[in-house]
Amino acid sequence: MIQRALNCVDSRLVDHGLRVGAIMDAMLEAAGWEPARRRDACLMALMHDIGAYRTEEIDRLVEFETGAVWEHSFYGYLFFKELSPLADYAEVVLYHHMPDRLFTSQDPAVRFLAQVLQVADRVDMLLLEHPRAGADEVAHALENAPAGQFSREATALFQEAERSTGLLGRLHGGFDVEDALRKVSAAADPDDATAFLDMLVHVIDFRSRHTVTHTVTTAWTAYEIARRLMEDEAERGRVYCAALLHDVGKIGIPLGILEKPGRLDAREMAVMRTHVTLTESILAGCVPLDIAAAAARHHEKLDGSGYPRGLEAADLQMADRIIAVADIVSALVGTRSYKEAFPKERVLEVLADQRDGGLIDDSCVAVMEHHYDEVMAVVQRACLPVTALYERVQQEYRWLLEQLARHEAGPLAESAAPVG
Repeated sequence: MIQRALNCVDSRLVDHGLRVGAIMDAMLEAAGWEPARRRDACLMALMHDIGAYRTEEIDRLVEFETGAVWEHSFYGYLFFKELSPLADYAEVVLYHHMPDRLFTSQDPAVRFLAQVLQVADRVDMLLLEHPRAGADEVAHALENAPAGQFSREATALFQEAERSTGLLGRLHGGFDVEDALRKVSAAADPDDATAFLDMLVHVIDFRSRHTVTHTVTTAWTAYEIARRLMEDEAERGRVYCAALLHDVGKIGIPLGILEKPGRLDAREMAVMRTHVTLTESILAGCVPLDIAAAAARHHEKLDGSGYPRGLEAADLQMADRIIAVADIVSALVGTRSYKEAFPKERVLEVLADQRDGGLIDDSCVAVMEHHYDEVMAVVQRACLPVTALYERVQQEYRWLLEQLARHEAGPLAESAAPVG
C-alpha cells in the first residue's frame, strides 16, 4: 500500500528508494551486518525521500548532482521522528545528503548509516542518468565528487559489494521490484502494521493544513454512527478501517488543487475526483474486499448520481452509506481554503437536504441528528493529538528552515545546516 500510494505522486522516488535499499543492503552485508538488522535499514531506504512528497522537490532530486536537498531532508527527518515506527533512523534521513567532512559531534552510527545511504543514493542517481555505467565509471564519479563529500569507508563498502555480489550487473539486468518489496516487508513487525498505516494516512493528510484532521474526523464519525446502527463490533471496526483508508488516493492529487484558494473549476474537479479510483488501485488485494469497496464508495449516492461508478441504493451496503455520511460531516465541520467550519445547525441542515433529496441514508442522518454532540465530542478528542502533532511538525520544520537561512552566508552554506 505504501509503495502504491507514493507511486501515485511519482514512481521515480519509490523505484529509486527500492534500488537504494538494494544497494545499501549489499553494502551493509559487506560490512558484516546480519540480515534482520539490514532489513530495517532497507525499509528506511525505501522511504528516505518521503519528505519530497510534501515539499514537491522531486524533479530536483532526480539528479546526480543537486544542491537543493535540505527541505525534503528536514521534512523526511520529521516524518521519521514523529510519524513512523522507524524513529531511530530519523537523523540518518536528515543527514543523508550532508558531506562527510561536515559531520562533527553526530552519533558515529548515524554518520556511518547516513554516509552509506548517501553513497547508495548517489550511485542510483548516476545509474539513472547513465544506465550502462560500469564499475569503473561509478568509481570515477565517486572519487571525483567534491573533496570530503563521501566517506572512504562508505565508498569502500560499495566497491566491496560490487566485487563480491556483482551489484551493478544485477541492477543493469533488470531490477526485481517484487523481490525488493519482499525484503523490506520482512523488516516490518506485524505489530507495527497500525503504526505504518497511521504513517501513510499522515503522509496524505499532512500535505495540506486543511486536510490534517479530515481522515481522523471521518473515521471516528463513521465509527460512532456504526456503533449506533451495527450490533457486531468487528463490523464496526471494519467501517472504521475503511473510513481511515477512504482518501489514500488523494496523495496523487497535486497540492495546487488540494490547497486552491477557491472552488475548483471543472477541470480541477475532474482531477480531484480521480482520488477515488486511485484509492481503489492502492487498496486492491491489500485489504478485504468489503473494506476496499466501502473506502472507494464514499462519493456514491443512493439515486445513482454519485461517482465514480454511479451506484444506486441497491448496490450500497450499510458500511458504504455510513462512510459517505461521515465524509460529508467531516468536510462540513472542517475548514477549506474557501470556507470556515460549519456550525452544528448548518451541518444538520445540509445532511437533511441531501437525505430529503434521496442522496444519503436516512438512518445515518438520524444518528447525527439525535447524537450530534456526543459524536463530535469523540471526534474532537481524537483530533486533538493529531492537530498538536501537525503544529509541532510545522513548528520544527520552520525552525529548521530558519537555521538554514541563518547560515546561508556562513561556512555551512554549501551543503549543511545545523540541527539542535
